[in-house]
This record gives sequence, structure tokens and C-alpha cells, in this order.
Amino acid sequence: MTIRGFDWIAQGLPSRLRAPARATRERPLMSEPTYTEYGTLAEYTAQSEPTHFDDRTFRDEWQNEVYAEAYAHFRDRGYRRITDFGCGSGFKLVKYFPAPTTIGIEIEPSLSHVRAQYPDREWRSGEELVHSLRDAEMIITSDVIEHLPDPGALLQAFADSPAEFFVISTPALELLAERKMSPRLGPPANPSHIREWTTDEFHKFVSQYLRVTAQKITNIPQCTQMIFARKK
Repeated sequence: MTIRGFDWIAQGLPSRLRAPARATRERPLMSEPTYTEYGTLAEYTAQSEPTHFDDRTFRDEWQNEVYAEAYAHFRDRGYRRITDFGCGSGFKLVKYFPAPTTIGIEIEPSLSHVRAQYPDREWRSGEELVHSLRDAEMIITSDVIEHLPDPGALLQAFADSPAEFFVISTPALELLAERKMSPRLGPPANPSHIREWTTDEFHKFVSQYLRVTAQKITNIPQCTQMIFARKK
């Protein structure tokens, strides 16, 4: 009998005492997964009829740590202006960033809400995205990209803007699926989410447009992932 690591012993045994050769079977090669243009698995099902998410009543219950970390980078790098795409109620933007450094971008009805709530701040329409980003230095978009029908267009607009640094957060699908909060292959359990990404999928997707410099989970209970990125 042949023992691994002692094959030389078996060479001196009579053939009748040697272990018969075992037939080997080739294992079939695993096919590489295929992905959509938005970075999700080809078999992933996106939300076909998403509902509009109105977050005018929210404050800092969600993504609070994302804004806190974004402010630390804003302060340490000496930026003069922060642009928040999809700023929602505007509460977290105003909480962390002092006037007159902020530019919030939203659509109706949130746009009218933030203009009335914080008239001393600058608010722009998300319907005119390229124009709204015309003088951006640093951009944050926190849990917005999962609501967009064409997230690639947003990332391309970021890449084409004058901004130098980007903070992008979205739910981490593997955490959602592990907690049975959203199915791994979609559609998202949240009716306002069109698609969700695992951390690996999101890294690869964003990397098509920007140079990802860091990625981490910022809030495990809320399943939040965040990416820091720069221009390529």
C-alpha cells in the first residue's frame, strides 16, 4: 500500500502487494459567472416597477456614519465645497458640513422641501445633473445609486465632472441575503430599490468609471457598504 510521502517504500514491494492504480476522472471546469452592464449577475432580477422613495421626514437614522467619514476626508483634504447627490431631507449634509460649503442635489418633492427648510444653503436640481456638478470638488452620494434605473450614467457623470474625490454608499447584498432581508438574485425586497450589489460586484462596477481607493462595511446592522474613489 502506498502512503503519501513514502512512495519510495512501495517501489521495492512485489507487484502483487502494491495498491492497484486508481482511475482518475477529470472534474468539469466551473464556468465563469457573467454580469450585466450594471455589475450584477446575469441571472439577477432587477425591480421592474420601483416605487419612489420620499425621505423628507428622515434625519440621521440611516448612513449617519457615511457622512461623518465623508466630512473627515473633506476637512483633512481642505476641500472648499461638498456636493451631495441625492441629499434627501438635507439633514445629514447640514449637520456635518458648514455653510457655505454645501451643494445639495435633489428632485421634487424633496428639492422644494430642502429649499424651504434650509434657505441659506445651495440646492440644485437633479434633473440637470451635468450642470449641477459643474463646480464639484468632492461628491457624496449615500444610498442613492440603488434607486436609479441607469446607475452607470451617474458614475459616468461623476467621472466627467471636475470633482477629485467620491464617497459612494449602498446596501451590501451579501449581508442583506444572509439576514434574509433581500434575495441574493433579486428583485430587491425594498420596493424602491431597482438593484443591489455585493461588495465584490459593487467594487467591480464602480471601477469601470472611477479608481476605487478603499471599500468597507460601515454599518453591519444596516448592511451599509461604502467606497472611496478618485478619477482614473
